[in-house]
Amino acid sequence: MNKTNQGDSTRYNVDMSLAEDVQCDSCEGITFRSCFFIKKISALISPTGKETIVPVESFACNSCGHVNTQFMPTIIAEGKK
Repeated sequence: MNKTNQGDSTRYNVDMSLAEDVQCDSCEGITFRSCFFIKKISALISPTGKETIVPVESFACNSCGHVNTQFMPTIIAEGKK
């Protein structure tokens, strides 16, 4: 693994053939699409004092639509244990 510095970000050159594929926990598919959890923040706890809608990006299986626990926002994943 080689480390290169490009501007403000540090990038690593990694041989991706050595990386492990992530599989869907439901159907064992290996392709995923981007999706979003939508969280509503109450005006009582919002830093602006107004109700706020916040998208939280995640990944869902291309084959069956399942979202692995490792891709869920922490509070949702903890409730599924």
